[in-house]
Amino acid sequence: MDQVHHRALDALQSFIALADSGSASSPRYAANIITNATSSPHTYVFAELLERPAIQALRSPDTPAELQGYLTLLEIFAWGTWQDYQNTPNLPPLSDEQTRKLRLLTLLSLSSTIKPLTYDSLMTALSLSAPSELESLVTAAIYSSLITARLSPATTPPTVNVTSVAPLRDVKPASLPSMISTLSAWESRCGSVISDIEAEIAKIRADSAQRRSKENARAVALDKTLEKWIAQSGEQGQGGSQGSQGGLGSKKMGWKPRDLGAAIRERGFFGGGSNKREFDDDGYFEEGPNDFDPHGSGMDIDEGAGARSGTRHSKRFLGKKT
Repeated sequence: MDQVHHRALDALQSFIALADSGSASSPRYAANIITNATSSPHTYVFAELLERPAIQALRSPDTPAELQGYLTLLEIFAWGTWQDYQNTPNLPPLSDEQTRKLRLLTLLSLSSTIKPLTYDSLMTALSLSAPSELESLVTAAIYSSLITARLSPATTPPTVNVTSVAPLRDVKPASLPSMISTLSAWESRCGSVISDIEAEIAKIRADSAQRRSKENARAVALDKTLEKWIAQSGEQGQGGSQGSQGGLGSKKMGWKPRDLGAAIRERGFFGGGSNKREFDDDGYFEEGPNDFDPHGSGMDIDEGAGARSGTRHSKRFLGKKT
């Protein structure tokens, strides 16, 4: 649709050049420019031509009466409709090309304002007497890329379903204040919506920061509690096992909570420590040097395998051979 608008602007440039030439000082010459511009099959916008001094000179009281209506005719082609032409007196008669062009421009305006577009409403607005004439006009508009539409003559009532309209109508100067008012109101609403969105974003960020602060404080408190519990457990282990190499608290101060599971598996917190004696590579048990085995074999051997049941026999630890 934008390409159609550019083509219409390009088609108007030759008529603008004629209006800016020195020959356009004659009112009749300006009227001929208007007639040719409105009859051309490729011109659909006329605002730039309307602004030319030679065209505006037709408003002068010195303009002959039979030529004064050409400026009004050009304004109708720019932003008016077929009904405006029918209701305005003292306008020049239209050729077949101008009649078809004005009906096509009116179809553009009606397609943007009336929903649904029934055959009856369009035929009345365009002064058409038969559905075939309307269908021919709509088909021409579709092939000229003025509208995107589909004819539905079999529906009740028959309609023309328009999905898009080319931006080929000029803006009437009298409608500018209302358009500015509408755009200003829309801008105000957009500003209010943006302010609400920014306030909501700020609230979400504040809530997120507060939530992170609480989580960090909770994690710090948990770390301190676990470290204190580990230290207390180590002190209790020192009091119950004097021959050990030091309690958990004296060796593991400064542990992080992630080391708690490993500490529990290593030291056997639950159950008061391991129920099996530990020894080092030199053959000594952790309880002291009295259980040293000079053989250093690193094995536990039951003495008296055939002893009475119910009696626990002592074990002898065979150390490494030296």
